[in-house]
Amino acid sequence: MKGSVGEMDLVRSHYGRFEVREEIAEYCRGRWVAVHCEKLDDRGVRVMVRYGRGSRKPLTINSEADVLRILEEFRDLRPRSFYATAHSYSRLTRPEDTLDRGNMISSMPTWDIDSKNGDWRKVVEKAEEIVEVLEKLGVVESVFFKWSGRGAHIHIHGEAFSPEIRRKIDPLDISYSITQYVINRLSPSSGVVVENKIDLQRVFTTPLSLHRILDRVAVCLKPERISEFDISWTHPRSFKHDPSSWRRYVVGEGDELAERAFGAIGPYIVGRIRRRRKHKPLDKQILDMFKRFDSRL
Repeated sequence: MKGSVGEMDLVRSHYGRFEVREEIAEYCRGRWVAVHCEKLDDRGVRVMVRYGRGSRKPLTINSEADVLRILEEFRDLRPRSFYATAHSYSRLTRPEDTLDRGNMISSMPTWDIDSKNGDWRKVVEKAEEIVEVLEKLGVVESVFFKWSGRGAHIHIHGEAFSPEIRRKIDPLDISYSITQYVINRLSPSSGVVVENKIDLQRVFTTPLSLHRILDRVAVCLKPERISEFDISWTHPRSFKHDPSSWRRYVVGEGDELAERAFGAIGPYIVGRIRRRRKHKPLDKQILDMFKRFDSRL
C-alpha cells in the first residue's frame, strides 16, 4: 500500500478529520509524545521529533488543536505518524521529567508483535495467545489490541493497577516485569516475534495514527473481537476502530499479576541484556570450575 495515495494528501485528509485528532489527543494526554516525519536526516533516516521546536520541552498533546499545531509547527519536516509513551506522567515541562521515575503515574504493559514474513494472520494468532495467557492470570477487562501497521500491540491499561500497588511497586517495574513474565509463558512460533520493549523512553503508535511508511491506520479492538480482525480494517479511507477498547479498565484487576510478575522477573534495569546468553555468567563459570576441582580431591 506504500505510495498508493499521495503522502501529503493522505496526511492532510486523515488528520483533517476532527474525530481522528480528538482520539489521538485523548490517548496522548499525560504522555510524552513523538512524531515521525517523512523528511530524512543526514543519515537517510526519517526524522523523529520528541521536543518542542527550539526548546527542550518534551512534546505533549492535550487537545485536538495541539495535533493541528504540531502538524503546522513541523510542516517543513512533513509529520506523518504520532507516537506516545506507555507511561503517564504528573508533569512534562523539562527533559528531566521524562527520566524521573517518581514523576511517573502509571505504565501500560505492552507486547510488541511483529511478523517476520509479512503474514498478518500469524500476528493475530499470537495476539490471541497473549490474551489467553492474561485471562488465565486474571486480567480480562483492562486489555486491548492495537494493529500498528506491520504488526500489533497488546496493552494492559495503566489504571488496571491500583494506587496501592503502584506505591508498592514502581509503575515502570510493573510494566516491564509483567510484559516479560507473559512472554516467558508463550509457546514458540515461527514467523512471529514478540518483544518486551518497555523502557524509560520507548514510544508506541497512538490509536488512529497513520503508519510511518505504510498507508495504514492504527486501529484498536477489544480482545473478544481479535479473531474478526482483517487487515482491510486499517485502510485510511474506511478504517474500523473501537474507541471504547483502550478506555476501559478495572482498577486493581492487574494487582495480583503485578506482584507475581515482579517477584519472578524483578525490576527494570537500564541496559539489561534480554537476549539469551551464549555462555554462563563469569562468576557462575568460576564457581563451577571450583566445584569440579573439589570433586577431584
